[in-house]
Amino acid sequence: MSFSNLPIDTEGLPEVQAVPFKPIHSDYLKVLRISWFILFLIVLGGLSTIFILTKKLQNPVAISIAAGIYVLLLLTTVIIGTGSFRRKQYAVREKDILYKTGWIFQNLHMVPFNRLQHCVVNMGPIERRFGLATLSLYTAASEGKDITIHGLLQTEAEQLKELVIQQIQALNTDENI
Repeated sequence: MSFSNLPIDTEGLPEVQAVPFKPIHSDYLKVLRISWFILFLIVLGGLSTIFILTKKLQNPVAISIAAGIYVLLLLTTVIIGTGSFRRKQYAVREKDILYKTGWIFQNLHMVPFNRLQHCVVNMGPIERRFGLATLSLYTAASEGKDITIHGLLQTEAEQLKELVIQQIQALNTDENI
């Protein structure tokens, strides 16, 4: 067997944009907004406690600066988070799963089925209230590059999990032949 590493014509590569992507469920934006509300309520409580207990911070300048930073972070989180939500999409092909994320910094993740080890469906209490779930796909030696698809309907997440498990089993069966 001789070694070969010939160049590939990049003009003939398949176009990922031609893949029909499916957006995550619109109710996931409600889940995000509730989570942000809880987070910022906790931060507000912590800041209020610090300002009440620290005499040096009980002046209009310190309170104004803290309030300005708080509002700026809140607005930034909501604006960037909402923009990012609108870009979250996924696609399932016969050999892999694609996941697009990001608004300012856009990412396209692709995980071939033959690299997947297992998958898990998770539901937090807020997601469960809206009938949503998260599908987490784990690869071998991924170094944190696994795919986590938030905002799927619970039934859809379970169906995708079954599909992934079937694909993994089929690939393992093919390798043992």
